[in-house]
Amino acid sequence: MGVPLFVLFIGFGVAALTKLDRTLYPAPYYTDFPNSLRVVESRMDLIETSNGLRIYIIGVLTNQGPLAWKGVEFECRFFDTNGVMVDAAHPVPYLTIQPTSDTAFRAVATPVLATNYYATYRLTVSTARNPKSLF
Repeated sequence: MGVPLFVLFIGFGVAALTKLDRTLYPAPYYTDFPNSLRVVESRMDLIETSNGLRIYIIGVLTNQGPLAWKGVEFECRFFDTNGVMVDAAHPVPYLTIQPTSDTAFRAVATPVLATNYYATYRLTVSTARNPKSLF
């Protein structure tokens, strides 16, 4: 009697978690449209703030796809003058970008090295979420 009841309990748990996942993170997923978001221009500034040194990357993001996206996460790689990667960050600016449009953004990262190590950078979009998702 206990084994069938346990199996039934596990089945209901899996069904409930699947429904919750579809509610929190509904389709379509950014992995289905990986080239729809593109950084068309950007600039890096190293600025001393009251909270210490910060790297500000400002730029323009364009959406070439048919869907809106929010929670865009960037992958930013920082390189020294020899082209060696010295740091990385995954800033998430708070923005929503509509289909076939562009938007300005500002992403902030905290450097771990002195400013003279940060010669260049490369910025790409690593992921985004459906605007209908709850979080």
